[in-house]
Amino acid sequence: MPNIDLWMLVIFLTWCSALFLYDALIRRVPNKLLILAIFLQLGLFLILGHGLNGTTAFKGLIGFVIALIFFLPLYCFRAMAAGDVKFFAVIGLLLGPAALLPVFLIGSLLAGLYALIYTVFRTRSVPALETIMTRLKDRAFYQRILQARGKRVGIPYVSYLAVGAVLVSMYPKFLDN
Repeated sequence: MPNIDLWMLVIFLTWCSALFLYDALIRRVPNKLLILAIFLQLGLFLILGHGLNGTTAFKGLIGFVIALIFFLPLYCFRAMAAGDVKFFAVIGLLLGPAALLPVFLIGSLLAGLYALIYTVFRTRSVPALETIMTRLKDRAFYQRILQARGKRVGIPYVSYLAVGAVLVSMYPKFLDN
């Protein structure tokens, strides 16, 4: 008999990887992927009585609401994009409220590191980075990424929250579900 918890983890890792790449490259968070995760989790609640990492329906709902309460004001003040808010709420549903703080801290630390590296690059403080980017800008695949991205700029925060979610889901001691 296959281990359902292992399959749920593989699906979660695949989902987070897809969102990581999509946000990092194109700076968008597809609603279809978020809705898919919501329906899968709700199905697990109905069929198994628990969701990913043993999250109960009650704790998933509480995690969803807490994430919205925490991130929605940031969206209202334009400090956060809508995709970031929706993703964090779905993480609350999938992993429960105990996962939100570690996911937030890991994601914010990684986003801060990205911002630091981006700032160093933009100020041309490291000539080697400038050389690499000059070569990269001429590549066809990079031009396609920029075209798909359009005018969207900013820190791909969902990418870093996804890394935090993966780490937390792989170390369930963070969770008290």
